[in-house]
Amino acid sequence: MKTFSPRKFRPLLWASTLLRGLAYLLRHWLLIVIAALVISPIGPHLLVWYSYTDYGAYKGMNECTYLGGGGLIEINDGDICPVIVIFDRRDMD
Repeated sequence: MKTFSPRKFRPLLWASTLLRGLAYLLRHWLLIVIAALVISPIGPHLLVWYSYTDYGAYKGMNECTYLGGGGLIEINDGDICPVIVIFDRRDMD
């Protein structure tokens, strides 16, 4: 015959484990955001430098270079070089 050993009654064990895990993720939110931006194929890119041709009072942009999660990207998009753009790297291949 087996001796009696009381078991602990833990009705909210799963809820407490879930809340502890959520608190851990919230403490490290910045690292999670950085990892998501690097992994994601769609993300913001910042204008690093550009070249232009001077037409007197008008400057025509020749080439724009952006830095983002995918590295440096060179774009020749006419006369427009916005400071921050959202690129989809899947369309650039």
